[in-house]
Order: sequence, then C-alpha cells, then structure tokens
Amino acid sequence: MKKLKLKHWTSCLAFLLLLVAGHAQYPIKDKTPITFMEDGGWCWYEDPRVIIKNGKLIIGAISGVSGDIRVGVYDLKRNTSLGVITLHENFEIDDHNSPVFYARPDGSILAFWAMHGKENKHYYSISDAEDYMKWSERKVYTHSFEMPAEKKWGGVTYMNLYAIKDQGLVYNFFRDGPTYNPSFLTSEDEGATWSPETTHFISDEVKGRQRPYARYTQIDENRIGVSFTDGHPRNYGNSLYYASFDGTSFYNANGSKIKDLIDGPLTTSESEKIYKGSEVLNKKPEGYGSVPNASWTCEMESDRKGNPYVGYTLYQSNTDSRFRLANWDGEKWVDREIAYAGACLYEREASYTGLFALDPDDPSKVIISTPVDPNTGEETGRKHEIYMAQVKNPSSTENIKWTQLTFDSEFKNIRPIIVSGEGYKVVLWLGGKPWRHFQDYESDVMGLVLQKPKK
Repeated sequence: MKKLKLKHWTSCLAFLLLLVAGHAQYPIKDKTPITFMEDGGWCWYEDPRVIIKNGKLIIGAISGVSGDIRVGVYDLKRNTSLGVITLHENFEIDDHNSPVFYARPDGSILAFWAMHGKENKHYYSISDAEDYMKWSERKVYTHSFEMPAEKKWGGVTYMNLYAIKDQGLVYNFFRDGPTYNPSFLTSEDEGATWSPETTHFISDEVKGRQRPYARYTQIDENRIGVSFTDGHPRNYGNSLYYASFDGTSFYNANGSKIKDLIDGPLTTSESEKIYKGSEVLNKKPEGYGSVPNASWTCEMESDRKGNPYVGYTLYQSNTDSRFRLANWDGEKWVDREIAYAGACLYEREASYTGLFALDPDDPSKVIISTPVDPNTGEETGRKHEIYMAQVKNPSSTENIKWTQLTFDSEFKNIRPIIVSGEGYKVVLWLGGKPWRHFQDYESDVMGLVLQKPKK
C-alpha cells in the first residue's frame, strides 16, 4: 500500500479536528461548501441580504457579469436550488447595489435596491406569498432632490430594511444624496408605498463633506440598533459609535435616553463612543490608502437580553488590519481584538478586508474571512479562508481557538453572512470564482448549512 505523504496526514488530522471543534459549535454534517447561487456579489452596508422564509433561503445579489439584480431561492428542506429570478436587468455592475429583503406578514417578501450614489431613485418589488420565484412589477420611488448636473455622484445608496411594530412602520435606512448621511423613509403598508419625504437620521460632525457608515440590527420588534463611524477611513481616522432607536428617540446601551429624533438627527458627539480612532483628517503617510487607526463597522447583532455586539475592522496599514469585537455586557462595553485580518483586498480601498459575521442567535459565535492563520497570526500565503470560533468575555487573540471551514481554496472566500430562522442556520460568503474589486468580480454565493430543525 502506498504511504501517505506528511501533508496528507496533516490534512486528515485537520479534518478530524474540524469534526470535533465544529460539533462543539454547530452540528455540521457535511463540510463541503454549497454553491447556493452562481454569479452574485454584495457589499456589507445593506441588509438583510439573505433571509429564511417557509423553508427557503432567499438570497439577494448583483451579477458581476451583467449587472442584473438577482434573487436566488434555495430549498433548505430538499437541499436544492429552485432557481434565480432577475428583478432588474442590466442595472449596473457594482456590488454596492445588491437587493435587501423584508418578510411581510402575509408571507410575501419585499425587495429593495438602488444604484451606488448615481441616481435619486430606489427600486422595489414584492414576491408572491407562496412562490418566491414570482415577483410583482418593479416600482420606482423618486426623491424630490435633483441630481447634480456636473457630477456622477450625489444620489442614494445602501438600502436597509427594518421595522418597528408598535408604530406599524417599515423603515428603509439608506445614505441620502444631498446630506451624504444616514437617512430613512417609512412605509405604513408593509412596503407597498413610502413616505414622501426623507428623514435625516445621523449627522456627521467632521469638516468637509463626510459620509458616516452605518450598520443596523433588529434588537427586538420595537428597537433598532445602529453602529456608525465619522466618515470613510480613506479620509478620516474613524471612531466608532452606538445608539438604539425606537422610532421616536435614541438611547445608549444602558437604556438611558440620548435625545428625541424630533430635535434633530443624532450626532457623534451625542453618542456612545465604543472605540476612539486617530480622529485625524486627510493625513496619510506615503503608501497608506487609509488614515491609520481608523475603524470601520462591519457587523452588528444583539444577544438574547438585547445587549449589542458590534464587529468592526481597524486599519493600521495596507498590510495590517485587525478584526475587533465590542459588546455591552449589561454594565460596560467590552472591546477587544479577536483576529488578524491581514492585508487589504486591494490598495484603492485599503480598509477592505475579508470581513466577519456574528451568529444572530448567539453573537459570541463568530465566522471570519482571512488570508492568515488566526490561531498564530502568521501569513499562510493562501487565499482568504473561512474560520469559526466562540469569543467569550473576557477574551483575547491568545485564548480564542479558531476552526477552519474552507481549505486550499483557489479563490478568495469573503464577506460572510450568518442567517438564522425556522430552526435553520446558514453561513454564506462570496467565493468560487475571482473577486477583484467592487466593480470587477465573478463570485458565486457559497456556504454551509450549520444547523437544521430538530425532527
């Protein structure tokens, strides 16, 4: 019998360790990544990009080949794709344009999308309540502001759909064109029609035309959490802030009231500062694409008590970014580095990393994308792979044990999402084919089913 080479023994050992460690977190039976949907990309500032409804995985993505707005439907019970529907042909090849969803009470699904700052329009469609391969005619919401004639930027972008039950309102949080700030529209009829005017939600306070980046989460049926920055890390050494919102007022993590929305949008100086960046404006050393010590929010969830968890990246240099996690433990914020994120995806966007995701049922469970070994911090010379771990309080990089989920990948595995519902839990990411930058990619939506309903 032919003897196995050392590297084959190493691979076998790694797989056995994966079985043991993986079952400690999730009852994964098959570690072979599934291609849930071919030809799709997404950014991380629009959500929910994936939902579970009636045993179906509903996936929103923007084609890197045609620029089509696409919805993939995967049957989790039968472990098979039901197909892909195009909501908007030849829209624009730009991963910031991926659609987001809201599950309506009648079983249908609302989808929303927009261009990356090039129009004053949102687009939306509503699915059939029983067949998610059938969608209504596309509708258009046009804002009252005019696009600048001399510029190709200045429109809306980054759709985020959440709800506040007591108000009977669905919210679409997005970046507004005239202010460049987080703003919102509301709907009183589950997304069929929308308010005529935009409400300014968060206001930046840094000199110049800045664009705070915000991530949202549905804490409970009447509270929405938001984490946000001062601006883009390319221009400013961002600090990181947090507040919750109940439709009328803003609150700190301990429940104390900050202010009422009627008194104006929330500002950074009024908010809880989770992390203090360099707070330097437009000063980058030669060879640096972003301002050193600049944070960028990338993920947000809350635990069973409603306490927020905020995941963010920290830029040090083009070859050194860190993954950090901050959570409110009921008395204080616990903030720490959890893994080395490695070098940037490309120099133009030097703060771009593989990113990470938090389990919405238990945000201490984390899945990351990195080209380095997170257990040692050493460069592997390989593509971005997917790892998982449980990050408890208190913890540091030294006592977090990461389990590898993907191996020897030909292309990057980036921008993971964990989605949960109806007893299912699924992790998805972009991989399988090349991803070069936000307007040049051929990636598929891949992933693993982490958990299924108990019989």
